[in-house]
Amino acid sequence: MRERGYVEGKNLVIDARDGRGDATRLGAEAASLVASGVEVIVTQGSGPTAVAKQASSRVPIVFGAAGDPVGRGLIASLARPGGNVTGRAIDLGWSKAYELLREAAPALRRVGLLYHAPSLPPGYLPIFLGERQAAAAALGFELAPLPVGSVDDVEPALAGFAKAGGEALFVNGDPALMTARGVVFPLVLRHRLASVCTDPRFAPAGCLLTYGDDVSDSFRQAAGIVDRILKGAKPADLPIEQPTKFTLIINTKTASALGITIPPSVLARADEVIE
Repeated sequence: MRERGYVEGKNLVIDARDGRGDATRLGAEAASLVASGVEVIVTQGSGPTAVAKQASSRVPIVFGAAGDPVGRGLIASLARPGGNVTGRAIDLGWSKAYELLREAAPALRRVGLLYHAPSLPPGYLPIFLGERQAAAAALGFELAPLPVGSVDDVEPALAGFAKAGGEALFVNGDPALMTARGVVFPLVLRHRLASVCTDPRFAPAGCLLTYGDDVSDSFRQAAGIVDRILKGAKPADLPIEQPTKFTLIINTKTASALGITIPPSVLARADEVIE
């Protein structure tokens, strides 16, 4: 926003709210923002965007990062969002992440999909699972859904999956799992599962292979959208912007702990290697 001429305290006021790790708090925070008379609400993630949309159909909402906004019912279409919501879509990169896992560890077959079930909107689960299962099957993976209701469910879910012959784990970028990544990945490593993620913030916590778009880049694009709205543009008329930068991070420390040797062909494509 500074690059666009805004100075906080002079011609810009930012009122930052969050759920402090508790998604149930977001509704009250969104309602409070609407009542305060804000001109634009900026969100991160599909869940918080849906909460903001429930709080107001009038205040413009710009999501800095949201996966499958059409499928999740946030907008009507990518070209013409309609309503009061627009933003910048995440290309989750999970299909490419599957390909990288196959290339890095070709012997692996059984992959778990760890996701926070309450983060998915009603009716979205069949779409969520169907797309990922189809992509996994195309590469010869057997995908086992591992839904959790809270972080406390992660340990028994992983233990059961590992006992049943699970070899790798795709960790969905849910806010609850993101907040608890310092707890989740030690458990993943304890059960000797090769982890794959699409959010770069999971990499330092111990994810083996991370492939996804750049989070900082997403909010730089979102700032441009906010600027246009403050200058009179309507969210309904602003097409959804797409990612411009993708990052591959390989955690070789995790690879060593699992006894996995990452092929040079994969290492050579990495934007960052954590040792």
